[in-house]
Amino acid sequence: MTGRATVADLFAGCGGGSIGFQQAGFEVIGAVEIDGDAAAAYVANVGVQPLARDVREVTGADLLAQAGIGVGELTLLFGCPPCQSFTILRRGTAETSADGARNSLPREYTRLVKELRPRHIAFENVPGMMGARWRHRFDELLMDLAALGYGCAWAVLDAADYGVPQRRRRLVVVGSRLVEPTLPAPTHSASGDDGLSPHLTVRDAIGDMLPLGPGEADPADPFHRARRHSDIAIRRLQAVPEGGGRKNLPPELQLACHKGHPGYYDIYGRMWWNRVAPTLTSGCTNVTKGRFGHPEQDRAITLREALLLQGFPAGAMVSGVNTDTMALQIGNAVPPPLTAAVGRTIIEMEARAGEDAQLTSTARAGTGRSDLVVSGRATAW
Repeated sequence: MTGRATVADLFAGCGGGSIGFQQAGFEVIGAVEIDGDAAAAYVANVGVQPLARDVREVTGADLLAQAGIGVGELTLLFGCPPCQSFTILRRGTAETSADGARNSLPREYTRLVKELRPRHIAFENVPGMMGARWRHRFDELLMDLAALGYGCAWAVLDAADYGVPQRRRRLVVVGSRLVEPTLPAPTHSASGDDGLSPHLTVRDAIGDMLPLGPGEADPADPFHRARRHSDIAIRRLQAVPEGGGRKNLPPELQLACHKGHPGYYDIYGRMWWNRVAPTLTSGCTNVTKGRFGHPEQDRAITLREALLLQGFPAGAMVSGVNTDTMALQIGNAVPPPLTAAVGRTIIEMEARAGEDAQLTSTARAGTGRSDLVVSGRATAW
């Protein structure tokens, strides 16, 4: 071990994953983010300048030089490749050349695992990655990692079970070349039973924010600024109760394209105060994109409210020239409390690795042999 817990963050975005690892006690010593706006937000949120390049053009040597370490010294390599191509929302659509480029990114992750030889790895993506259509790519990822000597544990986790005030199901993979990997245990539940804390709600996250009308802004917070809505959009919002959606609209306020059309009931939907928020997407400040209406105020949630519902700390920021650009960064982010839970699990795995190393050293000293390994230790499980 290097004596410190270190992490490099690929596809780093505006820093949600890295913030969580910092909260768990990691030192972020490297990152990669191709988007300039997201990279600027990452610097402000994490305090590290990422390599602003396409990950396909980044080598392990580049990251080692950025981090100032050698091969095998990195504690954790974290990766969250862009996931739009794997999402259930794209089910049935043809794979484009852009999709193929995105879907090759997990292979870039394993390439960098091979070049860096981190002690442990973690990987996050949408559950659709292990669905029938894309399962072969997930299996390829696991096989590639196993060939490199990494055992992996994986499951679909809900960020709400780790202190995020949002229902957000994600595929999480934790791996190690040193010890048997484990996944983080939930810290929260809907009921708050079994010694767990209750899920955080929308009210817990944003209930104290300054009330705003459409187009109004908090002079103390540039990210707590409400979108302007058209008169017809405001009338629609006024007709929707807390937790309601377009099905609550009277006929004269319904969109022509929605009349007689089943589904999409979250359009113009309001969140519930006393429940977790729905999954935030790249359109999370637009009421025409989902259930992103404030529970009682006649507007969409603001960027600040979206950040808080993703579990970001109060002072976090995004960067860009318009609301849509910045909302994209929030919707694509990894919630910090989720990676904080993963980080704490990795630190526990490091402790076990240290104990195993001590046992191995003691056994070798006692026998005079140099080929003895601890029982149960394997390169892959």
